[in-house]
Amino acid sequence: MPNRASAMDSISPAFARTKKMLFQPFRFGLWARLAVVALITGEAGGGGGGGGSIPNFNTNRGGDSHWGNHWSDCWAGAAHLFSAPRWEQIQPYIGLILLGVVVVLAVMLLWIYSDCVYRFILLDTVISGQCRLREGWRRWREAGRRYFVWVIAFGFGSFVLVGVVVGLPVLLAYRAGWFEHPYQNLGVLIGGGILLALVVIALVAVLAIIDMLGRDFLVPVMAFEEVGAVDGWQRLSAMMGGEKLAYAGYVLMKIAFAMAAAIIFAIVNLIVFLILLIPLGLLGLIGFLIGRGAGVSWDNTSVVLLLAAFALLVLAGILYVVGFVYTPGLVFFQAYTLEFFAPRYGPLGSKLFPSIVPTPPIAPLVPGDAFPA
Repeated sequence: MPNRASAMDSISPAFARTKKMLFQPFRFGLWARLAVVALITGEAGGGGGGGGSIPNFNTNRGGDSHWGNHWSDCWAGAAHLFSAPRWEQIQPYIGLILLGVVVVLAVMLLWIYSDCVYRFILLDTVISGQCRLREGWRRWREAGRRYFVWVIAFGFGSFVLVGVVVGLPVLLAYRAGWFEHPYQNLGVLIGGGILLALVVIALVAVLAIIDMLGRDFLVPVMAFEEVGAVDGWQRLSAMMGGEKLAYAGYVLMKIAFAMAAAIIFAIVNLIVFLILLIPLGLLGLIGFLIGRGAGVSWDNTSVVLLLAAFALLVLAGILYVVGFVYTPGLVFFQAYTLEFFAPRYGPLGSKLFPSIVPTPPIAPLVPGDAFPA
């Protein structure tokens, strides 16, 4: 077995493995499939948002534009609904609201489950050098289901834990009457708020590290030994217990790489988005001019739905391009994890370094020998 590389020593082999897999030779099909993996696992994802008051469009600035009047009425109704919601306003839509909540939850659970399965597909891909989505889904859905149970349980437990840590001090302060006379208890509220914020930040950081260790190390253990998350964590904890400093260095290095990658790929994605904005803007302008010349009614429900569907397709295409661009980052992070973990975990090392370690039969490895040599 190769020497146990440190977090620093694992960087160069990870770059070399990434270069060999993606560029020697360059295989467009492999990149295209890995873009799907990046999107489903959320590795290439990101988001943000902002808020503010809804602008008032219910003004008539002259002219006879039916389009302007129609949308000003719509915005005025939306602004009124969100600014002063009452039960009699919401009651007629309660069924649709509940249906929407159920659909959103179902989509979220489906995405999380797909993410869990694709974690194993990504592991298989970087080890074997081949990305087989359909075959990988069939092979890894059982392991992904076991990992899905862990993810849901850990997520729910984390939510409850953070809620208790935040809610209990707030409840105690409320029952003590500190919020009734805030100016009289200003020092206690400020000091307690700062302390609570620091505790919450530390707790969230610990939970994030546990989640990262699960994605990086628990998944290989569950894959090779066909065990559930509880047994996998027991075996992983035994391995990590003897090398606490090495794994601590890995966590710090992974955080540093994640921050650097976020900055680099944010710049790259911005450049790609600006490049795509030119042809997309031209297509939108051409479509608008053609529609106006043909007398298309823009406030027609069918037209609005068609435009919304087109916008969703454009958004999906942009996200796919983002995933495609992020493919080197996706492979590098997985390769870095494997280069660090393989010398410490025999079954993984025998697959990752077949030229160094003879591969006698190991029973059982994974379903159907999912990591062909």
